[in-house]
Amino acid sequence: MAETEAHGALVPVVAEPRDLVLVRDPEVELQDAQRAARALRNVIERKERPVRFNGEIYLEFEDWQMVGRFYGITAKVVSTAPVEFGDARGWEARAVALHAATGVEISAAESMCLNDEPNWRNKPLFQLRSQAQTRACSKVLRNVLSWVVVLAGYRPTPAEELEGVVGQPATVGQPAIADNGKPAGCQCAGKRHWSSNPNCPVNGGGQGRQTRPADSGNAQLPAQPSPVEEGSLLVPPGLQDYEPGAEG
Repeated sequence: MAETEAHGALVPVVAEPRDLVLVRDPEVELQDAQRAARALRNVIERKERPVRFNGEIYLEFEDWQMVGRFYGITAKVVSTAPVEFGDARGWEARAVALHAATGVEISAAESMCLNDEPNWRNKPLFQLRSQAQTRACSKVLRNVLSWVVVLAGYRPTPAEELEGVVGQPATVGQPAIADNGKPAGCQCAGKRHWSSNPNCPVNGGGQGRQTRPADSGNAQLPAQPSPVEEGSLLVPPGLQDYEPGAEG
């Protein structure tokens, strides 16, 4: 509240409320975001092992860093602290998103990594501290840039926030096995399930079984994609739709 002098006395002046206004033409903003989304897809589609669950792709910290680079935004860890909740121990980290050119802070986030998580139960505390920092940095970049990631067709939840996912053995959340020895719903040709077959419903495809083309002399089938590797990642049931809120 400002003050002004009227007839020798200070009189408070109430500022007039203003409606929110556009800071940039929305069409131009979306055009730029769509360019960033296309560039992001070009990179993610070439990743050898993207984090993919139930047909959805989740970005890792390095992917969020790249999107931040498009907009001149970087993440910085500002603090870490040990935490305990009953028998659970671990670390909490706080990170901020900075406009790289000016150093202006534009968002903040906190995250934890505790030893009651299945994937971190037997890890040394320094690794939990590092993971807490990674999660906080991913989350703060998500706070600012998730709308661009969604435009690209990916899930806005950072992969590191999915409890027990990164490095989780394939036995967790493994699909049911049908009588033919393949995952239920698998329509891959042959006796095995192929994790990179884009047409298999188990991988999120919908075109069904790949069939052999009509015999044409020495024509050969395309090389089969590699089979499921041991240790491939599968999301625990109910986790694929997890979306952390402002505090989660």
